[in-house]
Parts: sequence; C-alpha cells; structure tokens
Amino acid sequence: MRAYDRLRLPLLVAFFLSGVPGNAAAQWDPSKPPRDPKHVDVSASAGLRLSTDWSDLILLGSVSPATGAFEQVLARDLVFLPGPAFDATVMYWEGRYGFRAHGGFSRRCLAAGRRCGVIDTLNGPTQGSVDMDAAYYDVGGAIGLIEYHSNPPVWPYVFFGLGGVTYDIKQSVTPPLQMFIERRPPSNPQVTIVNDRSQPLVIAIDELGLETRFAVNLGFGADFRVPLGPAGVGVRLELSDNIHESPLDIQIAELDAAFDGVVRPNVRLVHNLRASAGLVLHCGR
Repeated sequence: MRAYDRLRLPLLVAFFLSGVPGNAAAQWDPSKPPRDPKHVDVSASAGLRLSTDWSDLILLGSVSPATGAFEQVLARDLVFLPGPAFDATVMYWEGRYGFRAHGGFSRRCLAAGRRCGVIDTLNGPTQGSVDMDAAYYDVGGAIGLIEYHSNPPVWPYVFFGLGGVTYDIKQSVTPPLQMFIERRPPSNPQVTIVNDRSQPLVIAIDELGLETRFAVNLGFGADFRVPLGPAGVGVRLELSDNIHESPLDIQIAELDAAFDGVVRPNVRLVHNLRASAGLVLHCGR
C-alpha cells in the first residue's frame, strides 16, 4: 500500500502529459517561458524648446504717502530663451514596455524680459542677457499604447524619466542688489502704510554660474516606420515637458529669526516644453 502511494503522483503526472499535445507541452515548459518581441530603437532629432520664467520681478522696499516708494530689486524677470534643440535617444523594448535613455542640448541666452541682446531702460540701453548652454539628460521607461506586433507601421507610446538639467552660463550673473527704484508720493494718497520693523533683514541670493537641477521628464511620441526585414527606418515625433525647480534661489529672514522664519519668494517649477522630429532606426522583431 505504501509503495502504491509513492507511485501515485508520478503516474498521475505521466498520465496527464501523455494526453497533452507536443506543442502545448513545449509551450508550458517552465524552463523556456514565452518571450515578448525584443527590439532596439536609436533616434536623432531636432526641434524647438520653450521655457517658463525662472523668476518674476521681486522688489523689497517701503511705501508711504509722504516719501513715496523706495524699493530694492531682489530678482529680475529672468527666463531662458533656448535656440534649436537637438536630441538623441536609445530605447530597448520587450513587447509594449521599454527602457529609455535620452540626452539633449540647446544654446541661446538667459534674458530679462524675454529678449536676447540690448534692452532699453530709464538710464539708457543696457545688456539684458548673457549667453547660455543647456544640457538635458534622463533615463526612464516607456509604454506602448497598442499591442506590439512585428514591425508595426505606427508605434505610439508615452514615456517618463528622471534625470537633470545643467545650465552653463557663460558669464556669472550677480544678484542685482545695487539696483533701486524710487517713485514719487501720490498727489492724493488714499492709503497710509506704517511699518515699524526694528530687526534688520538678511537676504541670500545665489550667484548664477554653472547650475544643475534634478528634473522629471514626461512626454508622448509616435514612430512611423518603414520595415526593411529585421530592421527598419522611420520618422519619430515627440512632445515632452522637462520639469525642475528654478535655479534662482532667494532667501529672506530677520537677523535673529529661527530657521522656520526664512521666506523663499521665488519657489517655483520651471517647465521646458519640447517639440521635435527626427529619424529613427529600429532593429529586431
């Protein structure tokens, strides 16, 4: 009886396998599980970028009907005005899911008032921008929006990544603390502002030079392919947004204030929008 118990399980397994066709048995072989189609894409593209402001015009001062306004400039309305954008991407896919490595470059200027070059002021023309390079890099994932089959003519996908942005400002930008704005008092004042501040303020502003910020990259793309056997070429279109914290950091606090009394008036996210088109080379099934 014990010998029968020992043989019962192997007999049941053999009986089951004898009734399964050879193709099905091979399909369920645990040592050779089914694999999704694998392929690699390499692309180079060019396009345009649009960046949001790094800061607004930030003033610190006093206002009264007797003396008017006396304001100190803490930050100008700075923005990066990128030129043509160039990008390279490598993607490895298994079915609908992929790994993505991306790098990009753009060059133009960091400007006050969204204008590169000379700007007009009350004191006459002055240089309102400095030359700057921007490098973008990230790694992440991608997900196809349709089921993948061998050499699809159209392949839409979304992607996401973590990385950074490095800004190389060709000339150091010092804080504009020497700039003041004076206005005359109004002729018919309606509001009186009284401020009895006995403690001096401490103001800390970064000097802009070589700046690197952690960034998140999100986007959508589509490949339009011409299959050529095991490989193929095509056109790639992408829209993306690279998001990071503003490189211009301003901190204001009273001289004897605690750490939680620090005010950061320029805390904001900068968006770098990109639209690009280029060639893609894909290899694999």
